[in-house]
Amino acid sequence: MKKCFMLAAMFLTGITATSAQSFGDMFGTDQKGKISYGVRAGLNISNIGGEYGPDSDDKLDFDSRTGFHIGGIVDIPITNGFYVQPGLLFTTRGAKDSHSYSEEGYSEEETTKYKPMYLEIPVLASFRADVSQSVNVQVNVGPHFAFGLGGNGKYEYSDSEGHSDSNKIPFFGESTSDDEGMPNRCGMKRFDLGLTFGAGVTIKKHYYVGIAYDLGLTNMAIEKQLGKDAKFHNRNFSIQVGYNF
Repeated sequence: MKKCFMLAAMFLTGITATSAQSFGDMFGTDQKGKISYGVRAGLNISNIGGEYGPDSDDKLDFDSRTGFHIGGIVDIPITNGFYVQPGLLFTTRGAKDSHSYSEEGYSEEETTKYKPMYLEIPVLASFRADVSQSVNVQVNVGPHFAFGLGGNGKYEYSDSEGHSDSNKIPFFGESTSDDEGMPNRCGMKRFDLGLTFGAGVTIKKHYYVGIAYDLGLTNMAIEKQLGKDAKFHNRNFSIQVGYNF
């Protein structure tokens, strides 16, 4: 009986060791210890969420704006299948607010486009697994930090009678108002902090395709200009391609 238990224990130990080895191989043991670099670029579909106040009628109802991002990343391996991936990206954000009115013989349309630009630093935890010899999948999550470089809010108006108007003011900073009492800045803070969630596929160790969602956590609205109840937050969905060196 004792020998049976010993044989069973040895058999189970062998199975466990084999399974552990297979599980370890899945997470790219050949990549451990190598710091690598890559470039990234892609399409942004961004918006601004939030509200002017606590009432439901004050919630923002903006349309999305299309933009882009471009930059580089560093892959730092921590252990098999787990990396830290800091990056540096130039990225655009924003939203669009459109209103139109029409009746018999008359129509008008007004549009405001918010077009901020940021320097963004994501610091992502990246979990990876090899699904074949040439395909590696990954899931990324972590914070991002962004600093507003510039951009503007552009207002345009036109009607069917030939009247038109346009005005462009900086997106960031507190307004000091112009001579006519109109704001000369949009009243948004430069610093933004948020969370990034994403997933991607690396093909043949070099070619990357992925998606990501950026959830802004910082209230961008400057209280003195837009009120203490105003809450504006960046939102962004991106499709990304890249090359790993």
